[in-house]
Amino acid sequence: MEKKTLQHEIVDSMREIVFGLEDSLVSTLGTITGIAVGTQSRYIVILAGLVLIASEATSMAAGSYLSTKHAAEAENMFHDRNGFEIHPEPTHPLRAALVMGVFYLLGGIVPLSFYFFLPVSQALVPAIVVTALCLFAVGVWAASFARTSKIKSGMEMVLVSLAAAFVGYLIGAGVSRAFGIEV
Repeated sequence: MEKKTLQHEIVDSMREIVFGLEDSLVSTLGTITGIAVGTQSRYIVILAGLVLIASEATSMAAGSYLSTKHAAEAENMFHDRNGFEIHPEPTHPLRAALVMGVFYLLGGIVPLSFYFFLPVSQALVPAIVVTALCLFAVGVWAASFARTSKIKSGMEMVLVSLAAAFVGYLIGAGVSRAFGIEV
């Protein structure tokens, strides 16, 4: 059996790496931005952020494990039924879960970290800017493996992702106004 290179190992885990980072950056930013705008409470932002990152990393890892396992089983059954050669699964379910969980945790730390060191009113902008830069970098990095436009991929990642995170801001601002909380 041929030994895989590091680049081959990364490509095998590309889905989990990109999905884990992007989803965590976006969902954490959207959630804590909405909570920050709606409450102005550093404690609540940090508590909610930590709970979100921990529960979502666990959930995403479990989902990655189960989807990888079931997809491999279905593909093997399809190949077996149709007389095709069965290939070993490209990503082991436990590995997929571990990669997803780790990269989800890493991504979530980025937007939340500013709230540990800055007041809510000062943490908001750097959290958004640095998260956008990280999203751009993830898009560029992913494009380098696919040999597609790095700038286009980076911009697409930022625009699609920040649009999703903006929903959290809108909800936080809307609910705070509805309850008459000055922001």
